[in-house]
Amino acid sequence: MNSVDERIEELFVGSFHHSLDPKRRLIIPSSWRPLMGEPPRLFAFPHPERKCLYLYTLSEMNRRLRRLRDAGSVDGQDQQAIRAMTASADALSVDAQGRVRIKDELLAHAEVNSKVVLVGTLTRIELWSEELFDMALPADSSLAETTFYGGY
Repeated sequence: MNSVDERIEELFVGSFHHSLDPKRRLIIPSSWRPLMGEPPRLFAFPHPERKCLYLYTLSEMNRRLRRLRDAGSVDGQDQQAIRAMTASADALSVDAQGRVRIKDELLAHAEVNSKVVLVGTLTRIELWSEELFDMALPADSSLAETTFYGGY
C-alpha cells in the first residue's frame, strides 16, 4: 500500500444518530465523507432479512463486482437474484453539505420515520431506524471477538 488513501479506504467505524431534515435528507458524518471517493457517491441496498439499509461506496461496489466477475459463470438463478437486489437499490449523490436523499421506499424498508442511526461496519455503512437499532444489538460472535480482541 503506497498512499495514506489506500490504507484508510472505506474504514467506516463508529455510530452516529441523525434526524432527517424536512426534505427527508440525511447528513453523512463529516469524518466519513473523505472515504466515499470523489465525487462522493453511495449505493443503498435494502437488507433482505433485516430492517436496515446497507450503504456502499463506488469503490466497494467495484470490488464486489470484480469478485462477482471472478466467480466465473453466473447462472439464471444468480442473475435473477442480482436483478432483484439491484432493482430495489438506489445510487445516491452526496451534495456539498454532505446530505443524501434516500428514496421513500428504502426508508420504509428500514422503518425510518425521522431518526436514524448510521453504523460503520468497516467496508459499508448500515442505516437503521433509531427504534430498531437497539434491537439489533448485542450479538455474540466468536469470529468478531477473535478478530477485534484476539492476539496479534
